[in-house]
Amino acid sequence: MATESVSNWQSILDLVAELKRCDEAGLVTASVAMAYICIDTLASLGRPVDKPKVTRSDFKDWVDSHLKAHSDQHYQYRGKDVYAARCAFLHKYGSEAELHQSDPDTIKFAYHDGDKHQYNPSVEHGLVLIGTRSFVTDVVHAVDSFLHQCNNDALLRQRVESRPVSVMQTIPYPL
Repeated sequence: MATESVSNWQSILDLVAELKRCDEAGLVTASVAMAYICIDTLASLGRPVDKPKVTRSDFKDWVDSHLKAHSDQHYQYRGKDVYAARCAFLHKYGSEAELHQSDPDTIKFAYHDGDKHQYNPSVEHGLVLIGTRSFVTDVVHAVDSFLHQCNNDALLRQRVESRPVSVMQTIPYPL
């Protein structure tokens, strides 16, 4: 693997490490934001070769392919729910986005700093309380799933290796 490719893959690993550091420090808001940034970034890197920028459908497809909750969770992720939650969180620091209004089947996310997602559709069909610790773990596993797919799919790996130049990289700066 070329040095540039190693550096590009390192950027993805650094992003995941930052997400884990936020979670380990108990920074719930930062953890959730970093989780959505991770998904956005990898959906962009994996988008079809003929697409110059990532779209809503790329994000939802990535979630549906890679983001899986543990089987004992009461809520299992759906791309449209996660995308709407991302929009609500990052654009309004809230739980409701325009997508919730236009599609009542889209579930709203609220967050708690625990592990288990709380979802009981017979009580509140349109709302799930997302356990942020589980969400972070699930996103980390989703990244692993995506990287595993990259290792087994030469065309996907080539697309990803051609794009991370745009992924933020930090370097030490002497003070």
